[in-house]
Amino acid sequence: MPHLSIDPDYYRTLFDRWTNDIAMLPDFPTDLKEKLVALHFIMLAFAEGAEYSEDEIHEGIKDRNLFSVDHVQIRINLLQQGFIVRIVNESKFIYKTSKEFLEHAQWHSSIPGVM
Repeated sequence: MPHLSIDPDYYRTLFDRWTNDIAMLPDFPTDLKEKLVALHFIMLAFAEGAEYSEDEIHEGIKDRNLFSVDHVQIRINLLQQGFIVRIVNESKFIYKTSKEFLEHAQWHSSIPGVM
């Protein structure tokens, strides 16, 4: 069982901190637990099991990005942490949502998208 535990209160606390200062975007988290919450929030833009082009992934990221980091860096993090997988389909990349991120932490069942 992963040693990181993510519950709704922790999630809400981070979200409040990140959205509290409207004058300045926060840095993208480096702490794994915080990074997982940030990436999870961004992933809520995508339907479970759906396939997306790279442009569609970038647009979804841009719509939910709360941080002072570009969409490409977030896409890379989404891939590295198991929120999406990249599939080669007819010489182009297709992205699909994934539940591999669940292996990195113990997520509370009331958080959307973890069950």
